[in-house]
Amino acid sequence: MAEFWNTLWRWISGILGVTCLSLIIILGILLNNTFHQETIKSTSPAEPSTQFQEGTDCYFCQERWIGSMCNCYFVSSDLETWEESRNFCASNNSTLLQMDNRDELACI
Repeated sequence: MAEFWNTLWRWISGILGVTCLSLIIILGILLNNTFHQETIKSTSPAEPSTQFQEGTDCYFCQERWIGSMCNCYFVSSDLETWEESRNFCASNNSTLLQMDNRDELACI
């Protein structure tokens, strides 16, 4: 009789293990699809143009962005916090520019 209960518990633990693994895989797929769709929505307006600038290996910049040395810069006069600026950059698939002195601004 003891062997029957051992076999039964092995089957039950095996079934529960497979069920748990299946749920984890399904959750991973759902989270991946949700994250991927949100990323596409947030970065789609910032995709660079697929057209090259004539005579260079550089892409054209988006409207209202300044191109310099194959980089695109967005200069804003809006007063925003660092966090708001970082979020704006992230929504445009870009990063904040960090300058060490005013001379670097002359290169843009």
